[in-house]
This record gives sequence, structure tokens and C-alpha cells, in this order.
Amino acid sequence: MHIGRQLTVNSPIYDPLSPKTNQNSRTVLRQQLIAMRQALPDRAQRQAALSARLLQVLDALEPMDLGAYCATRGEFDPLPALTSWLIAHPDCRLALPRVDEASRQMDFIAWGPGEPMRPGAYGIAEPAGGERIEPTTLLVPCVGFADVGLRLGYGGGYYDRYLAGREEVYTIGLSYSCCELQQLDLQPHDQLMDLVLTEDGLFGLDAMSLVLAD
Repeated sequence: MHIGRQLTVNSPIYDPLSPKTNQNSRTVLRQQLIAMRQALPDRAQRQAALSARLLQVLDALEPMDLGAYCATRGEFDPLPALTSWLIAHPDCRLALPRVDEASRQMDFIAWGPGEPMRPGAYGIAEPAGGERIEPTTLLVPCVGFADVGLRLGYGGGYYDRYLAGREEVYTIGLSYSCCELQQLDLQPHDQLMDLVLTEDGLFGLDAMSLVLAD
């Protein structure tokens, strides 16, 4: 990793042993967070700030096989930043998710900027073809998050199932800071993120140790 300035981070204060919230509460919480995210008046500024932070982290980690995603429903879109980053790092292979609704499984397919896409599951674009890749670093969209790296997703469990048994994959959750949660129950299937990035800071298991170059 590069030696340089360490960004300001938030110290973990979330207790994963806190009382559990039922599934209906998670459903309502998702709806509220998605609506809030879609209504952000300053999305362009937040997108730019989080893009810059993501590029710093990628420069520090130097991934060789990077999994990303196509943004939907107001998510942070990593692909514009990755397009410029890949030009400077041509040895890195980028892959995007391909979802099989019947088996409820997900894999990652090699893709490069400008290559064809097709409509996929849940209306989310996916590569039209390409080689299957096992990412070593994975960018994961978050509906919400708690600052130890606990992620709230859409409830389908695709990322949790994909990451189960893949401890070697370095996970980076991406979210806007308004979606940080002070309380979120840890469920048996939940996979903690190594990092969660927002436009305002770093969170998660590695937030205190990752040093980023200016």
C-alpha cells in the first residue's frame, strides 16, 4: 500500500450483539433509505466526492481482478470513476455481476467500458457475454450500513451467498453518508465489509489501518 495521508475515519461504536430487529423492520428501513437516496438534491457533488475517495482506495489496494456493479435506484455509480482508473491500470480486469434468478446465485463476468450490455435480473444491466472471473476485490452497493462494516442490502441475499466461503475476497461497500445507521441487527448470513466508503469517510474493519496517498 502507498504511504501517505490517512483520511479521517469514524471509530466503530456499533454493538453487533444488540437486540435484533425483525425482517419487517428491515423492509421498511430499506424503503426509507432508498427513497431518501433517490431524493438527494446534491447527488452530483456526493458522486464526485465518493468517486475521488474510491480512486484513492484503489490506488492503495492495486487490485488485479475487480468486481463492480451497475448502479440502480439512486445508488452511487462507480463505473465513471473506474473507466478512468482502468486507463491508468490496464493490467486490472473489471467484472460485473450476472444474476441467475432461478438458482438465486450470482457470478461475475469480465467487462470493459464500451462493451455490450443486456438487460438482466431486476432490470439491472449485465455484460452481454464474456469470461467468468473471480474478483479479488469487490465493490458492493449498500442500501444502508453500520460503521463496523455491517451492510444492509436489498434482501435478496445475493452478495451474502456469493461471499460465503470466499474469505479471500476484499470487500468494499459503497454508500452515501446519509444512509449510515446507528442501529442494525447482525443476522447469521450477513457478511461484514472490510471497508465501507462514503463521500465523508471510511468505515469498517480496515478503516483505522488503511493509509491512502494524497
